[in-house]
Amino acid sequence: MKILLFVVFALCSLSISAAGSGESSVDGTMGFFNFASSFFSDISNFLFVTIPESIDKAHIWVTSFLLKLKFFAMYESLKFSHEVALSFLNLIDISSFVNSAISALPQDMKQLASDLRFFESLTLVVEAWITRMVYSGIM
Repeated sequence: MKILLFVVFALCSLSISAAGSGESSVDGTMGFFNFASSFFSDISNFLFVTIPESIDKAHIWVTSFLLKLKFFAMYESLKFSHEVALSFLNLIDISSFVNSAISALPQDMKQLASDLRFFESLTLVVEAWITRMVYSGIM
């Protein structure tokens, strides 16, 4: 407490003599109080405005960086799962299974199935199901 009083009186005496540019000591005193008011206003502005704004900006930056990392991780996992799905589909080779199933059908059923593009759509549905299974396993 004694140190605080000493600092206040030291600032008062220096600021009064430095701010006394007029002919009377009233200008110096008013100059000191204007200086003290702006000094403490700047300190309170720093403590109650600048620091919270900086914390908000840091929070926004960290949140946006984490969101960017999340999207990057999702993109990389989708690329990986796509490669896994393609290799899995190449391993099972559904088209050879469908071709062997087509050869076992009678001629009129082969013609009907090819007109309706049934086997192509069946192959597409099975590939989509396998790809979905791989994507759900990765994510």
